Amino acid sequence: MDVAAKVFRDRGYSDASLKEIAERAGMQAGSLYYHFDSKDDLVLTIMERGIAGSREGVERYVDALDDTADAIDRLVAAFTGHLAYLLEEADYAAAFIRMRQQVPPEIRAKLLRKQRGLIRIYAKMFEEARDEGYIDPSHDLSALRQLFIGALNSTPEWFRPRGVPVTVLAEQLGSLMRHGLAHPVN
Repeated sequence: MDVAAKVFRDRGYSDASLKEIAERAGMQAGSLYYHFDSKDDLVLTIMERGIAGSREGVERYVDALDDTADAIDRLVAAFTGHLAYLLEEADYAAAFIRMRQQVPPEIRAKLLRKQRGLIRIYAKMFEEARDEGYIDPSHDLSALRQLFIGALNSTPEWFRPRGVPVTVLAEQLGSLMRHGLAHPVN
């Protein structure tokens, strides 16, 4: 699975082959069919793991908060868990992100059903942030949520830690939610 995630991350859906995956894993291509019915079955498994990992990271960090956490604290925790998974399990996350528009429609439909759980978690948190006064009620929450999730999901493509923990990135996103970008004008 780890080798397949790396190959799909590097080559995408169309250019990756089961032969290459098997060779890199030190096995025969036919041996993959013992575990997976097809390339699409393997792709779906890799991509589902990427979605599940992100959701588990979000839930773990949010569940660790105490009762005094406000909506932005919960979003920062969610962002941290999401980023931690994306950057620690980058091959699965990057494979998902790279292939999500490349896979056949039937795989995309299955993945969308899996993604809805994570989307619902974020939707609820963004609604809570609006209800607590952190988001202007005139803003389109769906668009705002997608902007933040898109920012999170692009992180493995550009972020190089160099001593910067993911919590700093998550806090910066939380600061955008809490305070915006502009300094107060005198």
